[in-house]
Amino acid sequence: MKIVISPDSFKECLPAWKVAEALATGWHKVLPGSQLVCLPVADGGEGTLETLIHATDGTFYTKKVTGPLGESIHAQYGILGNQTTAVIELAQASGLELVSPVQRSPLYTTSFGTGETYSRRPGTQY
Repeated sequence: MKIVISPDSFKECLPAWKVAEALATGWHKVLPGSQLVCLPVADGGEGTLETLIHATDGTFYTKKVTGPLGESIHAQYGILGNQTTAVIELAQASGLELVSPVQRSPLYTTSFGTGETYSRRPGTQY
């Protein structure tokens, strides 16, 4: 039997590729002869960067940017395995998980750090 396992992430818990691995491990315990294909997905929000980089054997990079409350933070971005496509996820520099629930207000937060993530690294095309 061929089974496709294609989960999204579990918000603030597990990335999609780890969910796929866990499901595959459990499936093999129940039906060890199955052929499993793990194809993690993302909906464009939190977890999209990690899913795309893992799926394409890409590379993660970290950049110092301005966080949602004006503080200095480190945000990740990635280059896909084809080495020609950069991936930037808004949640890395401006996501809700970076701000406590009582501080979440568009009057006091900023997405400036997401824009900073777009600026190129010196000496590169990214």
